[in-house]
Amino acid sequence: MMQYCFHKGQIKPSTEATLSLASHCIQYGTSVFGGMRGYFKNGQATLFRMKDHHQRLINAAKIFGWDYHISFDNFSKIIHELVQKNNPDTDFYIRPFIYSDSEVLTPCFHKLEYDMGIYMIPLGDYLDTSKGLRLMISSYQKFPDSSISTKAKASGAYLHSSAARSEANNRGYDEALVMDVNWKIVEGSAENLIMVYGGEVIIPPLASDALEGISIRSAIQILKDKNIPIRYEYIDRSMAYTCDELLLTGTAANILYGESVDDRIISKEMGPICKMLRQEFEQIINNNHPRSSDWITQIKINK
Repeated sequence: MMQYCFHKGQIKPSTEATLSLASHCIQYGTSVFGGMRGYFKNGQATLFRMKDHHQRLINAAKIFGWDYHISFDNFSKIIHELVQKNNPDTDFYIRPFIYSDSEVLTPCFHKLEYDMGIYMIPLGDYLDTSKGLRLMISSYQKFPDSSISTKAKASGAYLHSSAARSEANNRGYDEALVMDVNWKIVEGSAENLIMVYGGEVIIPPLASDALEGISIRSAIQILKDKNIPIRYEYIDRSMAYTCDELLLTGTAANILYGESVDDRIISKEMGPICKMLRQEFEQIINNNHPRSSDWITQIKINK
């Protein structure tokens, strides 16, 4: 963790941000979170789609009916001050979260108070982007939205992601693909899914049990800008084994491609859609793209 964080309404040394063991968020996972990439270059930090990350965080609290809100202007001010205070000299990751540290011994939202915390860590590649991923279809099915929201990044729900990813890693794979209760593949353990099948780009429908990711939303917009048709369709196991390209997208993961699924080779080389999306994202982050003005926030770092 970097030296400073935001806790209890102020920026303070990270070592001073403490929680009681009786906090509701520790006992029951009462927390929702977001995650923003920060790219450091030439004395400047670049953040990707900060306004969208703020809105998704607020929406997650709203989904659960929690009484917490912060305006984007105040959120942006805190992020700017925190980044400048930490004075990064490498790429980094920002995790804002809304949580309850009320000391209440009951799995219920009544009478809880909520707050926002933010920390930063240095972060390079989350997974190896220099090669394709060896993927496996997990035995852990994704829970349905009727059980717990699949559109909110709820901390407790990520036990499922941890189980799926750990299973894959323990069996020698890089990452897991997750099926829903109808045996359709909806996402990776913590990434969204894009497939090229029969020359067509296919994405699981928004109403599937996949997280509504900001990176995949950006990829969809780029595909539309380039007049590349998209089909929203459920994806089965056989499609994963025989597709042209299988991409995973996420804030931490960026744009990754699958080399194989359950040891069935897709491609040992990066496909054209993956190459195009990586190039477009790089141009956006470098402020050299028509979407840059809307999607990036730049913060000067004083060294």
